[in-house]
Amino acid sequence: MSPHDEISPNPRPGSMNDGTSTPALKEEASDLIIDETLIQAENEDRMTPYLVFLISAAALGGFLYGYDTGVIGVALPYVGTEFGGRALTSGEQEITTAACTIGSILGAAILGYFADAWGRKMCLLIADLFFTAGAIVMASSFSLGQLIAGRLILGVGVGGAAVICPLYITELAPTAARGRCVGTNGFCIPFGQTIAVAIGAGLKNVPHNWRILFGLGVVPSLVQLALFHRLPESPRVLILRGEDERARAVLSKIYSAAGPEVIELKLQVIKNHIELTTRLQRTSTFKERTGKLWTHKPYRRSIFTVCLIQVFGQFTGYNTLLYYAGDLFGLLGLENAAIGGLIPSITNTFFLLCGMVMVDRIGRRGLLMKLGPIMVVGLLWCLISFYFMCKPTGGFLVTGFAYSQTLVGMVIAGIVIFCVGFGSTYAHLCWYQSEYLALEIRAVGSAISTTASFSANLVVAVTFLSELETLTPAGTYGLYLGFIIIGLVLAYYCYPETKELSVDEAFSLFDDGWGVKKSIQMRKEKKEARKRFNENGSGAVGYETKAQTAHVEAV
Repeated sequence: MSPHDEISPNPRPGSMNDGTSTPALKEEASDLIIDETLIQAENEDRMTPYLVFLISAAALGGFLYGYDTGVIGVALPYVGTEFGGRALTSGEQEITTAACTIGSILGAAILGYFADAWGRKMCLLIADLFFTAGAIVMASSFSLGQLIAGRLILGVGVGGAAVICPLYITELAPTAARGRCVGTNGFCIPFGQTIAVAIGAGLKNVPHNWRILFGLGVVPSLVQLALFHRLPESPRVLILRGEDERARAVLSKIYSAAGPEVIELKLQVIKNHIELTTRLQRTSTFKERTGKLWTHKPYRRSIFTVCLIQVFGQFTGYNTLLYYAGDLFGLLGLENAAIGGLIPSITNTFFLLCGMVMVDRIGRRGLLMKLGPIMVVGLLWCLISFYFMCKPTGGFLVTGFAYSQTLVGMVIAGIVIFCVGFGSTYAHLCWYQSEYLALEIRAVGSAISTTASFSANLVVAVTFLSELETLTPAGTYGLYLGFIIIGLVLAYYCYPETKELSVDEAFSLFDDGWGVKKSIQMRKEKKEARKRFNENGSGAVGYETKAQTAHVEAV
């Protein structure tokens, strides 16, 4: 294939017949899906100031998600006896913590489902409003019921942000920088958690400290609301609405160094993908479309894969180190348990940043397979350390007991090792879900996987303290260890690499299998095609339309 030939990537699901896929280029479709990674506009893979602004503004949703999930672990112990003149029981703490997750399930399902109809931008606005309202209700709480209600309201914003932010960023980011762009949102989550824990540690002796902690959640949501009018809608959503001129303007600002011919070609690439991938909506009822999610094999495989990463990321038990940092590190004997909570937060944040930097080079699957086993080592270390540390108290953690400082240090070391592996992998890999989903199911598929994630998180949140009191700490972390091993084994067979594949291209991995081997073949062919393209052309791109077929020509 020369640069003058028609470029057609691997088959895409065009028609919805009997769960089979249709090749991208087909006589009846008269469409050719162009591999946009071969369209090398000058400097297009660089982070322009405008793109940095868009990603940063959108990633505030990730920061809010992180802050509001991390703050509960340090704020709840500060509540003390303010509600009813007694300290909160373990069950009340679990319910209060889980309330946010329950709201998140609703937010992810509702805003994710309506993300196409309402647009990514409007869904971000709605999430911000729930963030703001929830923070105000919590900060002004005078009863446990009001606090739980505030957590529920806040959770809707958390769930909405968890779906929409990575989806929005995925559709804006250039292919070559997409990993780092989506990873920015992933990085902001533990960064927000770290900020929450750090502020909580600093406010230990401040009156009404828990109200201040909850109230500070309005700051980033108000900032994002203030920036709302400067955020564009996703070009794909604009084209779905028939607003081609607005989509062209957005692409021109994102690819500021590209000429009008290249912008026009990119616009046509997206329109061709949308033409093929929206036939489902035009030719079927809601009931039929819902059924296709589970009967059409490529859809089913892709949804299973993103749910797999989301659910097993929660079943590692990492969030328990945030939700119950005060309880866990208090039982370990740390005088300021909130400072102890900074240990997993800072470790996770730093190594997530490392993973984010490496993700476009090593790949999503590459990071999980190479660095995921570190989590196994860390939790095995914790399990053994807890077993010997708790021997004097019958295997359980007992408040006020002076445990061996050496063994306490060993437990914390195991937690650090675990967080190294988690931060490098699941902490950000779960948010690449939109890459694996075709446009016509991208929003609803993201909603399904994020809802599955929060459902798994709910199970973990409401059982952790009870597990410590029944399974013992060693048994609890042994359970999480088992889930990590199962998750890595499933990912080995079902989690293909999307590195170097465009967002509209990666879904074709699931056409006739789980795509692990197909990904290797596709990326090899693309590398060879790109090499030929660069050797035979100067990097400029010509554009023409003929029978709705786009052609890439080297000038």
